[in-house]
Amino acid sequence: MIASKYLRHRYTYWSRHGVPGKNYFDITQISKYTHKYDHDNTNKYGRVYGMYTISGNTIMINDPELLRDIFIKDFHAFPDHINNIHFGSSHLSKGLFFLKGDDNWKRIRNIITPAFTSGKLRAMMGHISDASDRFVNMLVKYERTGKSIDMQKYLRAFTLDVTCACAYGIELNSIDNPDHPMCVNVRKVLDPPLSVGTLLSVFFPGLARLLKCEPFPLKPFDYFRDVTEKILTERKMHNKYVDNDKTKRRTDFIQLMIDSEKSDIDLGYDSHPDESTTGQTPTTKIPVGKLTTDEIVAQSTQFFIAGFDTSSAALSNTIYYLSQNKECQQKLYEELDGCGDLSDESVMQLKYLNGVVNETLRLTPSIVRLFRTCVKDYKLGHTGITLPADTDVLISPYAIHRDPEYWPNPDAFIPERFIEPKHHPYAYVTFGGGPRL
Repeated sequence: MIASKYLRHRYTYWSRHGVPGKNYFDITQISKYTHKYDHDNTNKYGRVYGMYTISGNTIMINDPELLRDIFIKDFHAFPDHINNIHFGSSHLSKGLFFLKGDDNWKRIRNIITPAFTSGKLRAMMGHISDASDRFVNMLVKYERTGKSIDMQKYLRAFTLDVTCACAYGIELNSIDNPDHPMCVNVRKVLDPPLSVGTLLSVFFPGLARLLKCEPFPLKPFDYFRDVTEKILTERKMHNKYVDNDKTKRRTDFIQLMIDSEKSDIDLGYDSHPDESTTGQTPTTKIPVGKLTTDEIVAQSTQFFIAGFDTSSAALSNTIYYLSQNKECQQKLYEELDGCGDLSDESVMQLKYLNGVVNETLRLTPSIVRLFRTCVKDYKLGHTGITLPADTDVLISPYAIHRDPEYWPNPDAFIPERFIEPKHHPYAYVTFGGGPRL
């Protein structure tokens, strides 16, 4: 009887506070595609509705006006991505994405942000061009034979090569070397086995910490740690002899972390103060402080894994939509054909290409759900809803991007939407918004 009353009280929290949604933990969502599940519930309950996990209350918010406040105006109330996941002994918890939004997060963010100035990103173009040339040459061979190929497989290999070169400065050529340790360990990280430790770490993080569970297999993360530490040791020794020769300096992410105490001018990068690559105010200031070895390991691993999976999916989906929309394919071909050279400066001026990529990410966002944690009691706009501290907030980019109020004919592939965009700025949240993407 007591248990029944507790559960009834527990799972009617949102309905008692006037928030629509299911009055139970819907275990069937585990067997459904998350983006479709969220879209269906948004259509049923509206843009704001309550949900339950096994251990707490969650609210889904897919209203652009409310998201503007959460991401920007009231960021101080939502500084964290999500607090209730146990990461075990892996170094992922020190990655910028997973850190709590406290002073430590601000410190690391301030150090990392200058690594993404326009000049430093331009310096990585050599890695991308080399991998692109190998990829195109491989496609030409298949074109001559007329055989069908699995484009997703080869796009993942191409993206892995680019990300590995940009993150670690390692030329992988994974098409010809699929059993390279880097390839093997990436697959283990991105497709881990579902274990008791994983389930406890997600649904019962307190118990997982008590039992010292490991949500991920540790060997792949140990591999990335060993690779990063070896590169750091070699670079710091090598840099003693190349500091005065800018042409010999490496340009990958780890090197940028090593150089994080120096400005672009010191390092000879061609950054322009009027260009911003992060949506924030550009800066060439020397950051205060430096990253520890553990922090560099965490940021480089996160950069590598996140950059690889999202980029390969975006490329695959772009090719799919172009194959299904031949008129769009022709328009893009004509724009690229008339471009002349495909330098990074020229590519930035290709409006239709930009529209194609953005429209692909609208229809198939790289991140299924965005997360925020409310760290203090918060009145949610004019909804009359008060979120108690420690409430997890979920955001579904897919549901927002398919909302016909913001996107007429939402299921159609129309790159022109982004040539002269008229949508609400927070109706397009592929990577989130505000200081914390």
